Amino acid sequence: MRLSAFGVTLSSDPSSSDDLLLKFAIDKVTNHINNQTNLTIIPVGLKSIAIDMAVGEFLLTKKSMGFLDSETLNFEAVAKQIQDGDTNVVFAIEANNTPEAQFNAFLAYLQHNEADFTRYRVLTW
Repeated sequence: MRLSAFGVTLSSDPSSSDDLLLKFAIDKVTNHINNQTNLTIIPVGLKSIAIDMAVGEFLLTKKSMGFLDSETLNFEAVAKQIQDGDTNVVFAIEANNTPEAQFNAFLAYLQHNEADFTRYRVLTW
């Protein structure tokens, strides 16, 4: 549901790797959280963080592999200014604020960091 809220649909094509990539992302995030907290299950307080991390991992993997559907995610620049006489179009792009840079920042936000796990960390000997 979180993926569909972002406008990403999983392919139902049998040759698609979406299901495998999503399962791998979920397993990877689950193992990472369990390793960081030394717990065998994900605490209730980390469920939403785990979901965001799995979505971030899934999207990052698809982006890295070049499998992001260009129709579901739009990397086009937004026009900041349009002038009709002598046709002048200025795009709202700065060097560090391109649409892809914004998407990468969003992925970093989804992936969280270990500071979220501190409360749930258990010491083991």
